Amino acid sequence: MTSTEAEKLPFKGEDISPDHDQGLLKEIVRQGTSNDKPLYDDQVFIHYVGSELDGKVFVNSRERDEKYSFNLGKGEVIPAWDIGVMTMKRGEVARFSATPKYAYGNKGEKKYRSATNVIFEIELFDFNGKDISDEQDGSMIKRIIQRGSGRYLPNEDATVDIKLKGTYQNKIFDERTIQFIVGLPFLQNIPLAIDYAVRKMYLNEHCQLVLKGKALEGLEKLSIPIKDDTSIQCEITLIKLERLEDEGALSDKEKVEQSELLKSRADNLVKNNHYQHAITRYQMIVKLLTPIKFSDRNDRIKCQQMLVAAQSNISLCYLKLGDHLQCKQYCDSTLALDGKNEKCLFRRGQTQIAFSNYELAIQDFQSVLKLNPSNIAAKQQIEECQRLIKQNEIKKKESFKSFFSDTSRTSLFDVDKKCQETKEKMQEKNALRSLGLEPISLESLNIRRPEPQ
Repeated sequence: MTSTEAEKLPFKGEDISPDHDQGLLKEIVRQGTSNDKPLYDDQVFIHYVGSELDGKVFVNSRERDEKYSFNLGKGEVIPAWDIGVMTMKRGEVARFSATPKYAYGNKGEKKYRSATNVIFEIELFDFNGKDISDEQDGSMIKRIIQRGSGRYLPNEDATVDIKLKGTYQNKIFDERTIQFIVGLPFLQNIPLAIDYAVRKMYLNEHCQLVLKGKALEGLEKLSIPIKDDTSIQCEITLIKLERLEDEGALSDKEKVEQSELLKSRADNLVKNNHYQHAITRYQMIVKLLTPIKFSDRNDRIKCQQMLVAAQSNISLCYLKLGDHLQCKQYCDSTLALDGKNEKCLFRRGQTQIAFSNYELAIQDFQSVLKLNPSNIAAKQQIEECQRLIKQNEIKKKESFKSFFSDTSRTSLFDVDKKCQETKEKMQEKNALRSLGLEPISLESLNIRRPEPQ
């Protein structure tokens, strides 16, 4: 659109087009009721009336008596709306004159035979941030103050630097610039909700969070009283991001290097009793290394040793967590690669005890002793298994003894006798029915059975 064409528009308003090309003009009809304006990705609620330059209305949401909503700045509507509504305040009514560039394009839409300028009158009723909580329960509301850059979000075990500012009842309770590993925020005393929000941020993004309910988990450590109506505000800026490279982008040697980094982190987590988090890192190693087939013998040995160590340590973590089934499965996987793995043989023996498979447990502990005859713990476990086997045998004997000595129980002879009597009665009835006769009981002839003397 040329400047000459712009002067022919039905009103002269403020040029709010990004290129300042007079393609989108705004005229305020009614001032808003607050100073707040919607932000990128906010959900906005509006009414709109669209008309052509001659005043002919082609769309009117008020006729449906239902407010229209969309996520601002996401391209869900024409550019004029995304740009224009972002300049409005709650309660404001404004008119926007838009050229095809900011309306329906140079080719127009089905409702237009050709591209045309349009006018929209929009009333902004309300807007709110985006609920990013998993359960969509309103516990985490995010608003983007400044959009980020780049294509990628932080992934598991990425290293990030953030600026963090937390406010409760208009008082700052936490303000710092800090580095942490995504997935391990507790190591830097960072609430889980912040870690969760950072995973959804782009580099240089600045956002505002309102947290309540489940999202407040961990904030009690920062001396914030957690109640049903507690709400806190946080501002986060993602200032640095170092992602772990995606598996598909790594060479085999790079996969080994990344596995070494993950193993170092996981080993430290085990030392500090963070077993579940350690499992996640060890499992990432298993996923990275399992498909690798090195041609060089030394590389192949190094890769297998690391894979064995990762699976063995997973079994340890599951044993510590009391999950004996998972522990046994990872012991089996490790022993398939290294049949002489003393630690996994011992741990599998421990899981067999948990499942009361004492004979199998003894076999595993005996295998340990073949590898290491001085393993005192294995000898003790064998003795314990033998004791438990004897204890179970005694319990079984006592159980059978009490069963046969209980005079209140019907004897097996009596049971057999009753079964035989019932069988004979059924045969008699079947014989009568085969002759077309029905069995006659004394009760059917009104004859009472004689009472026993």
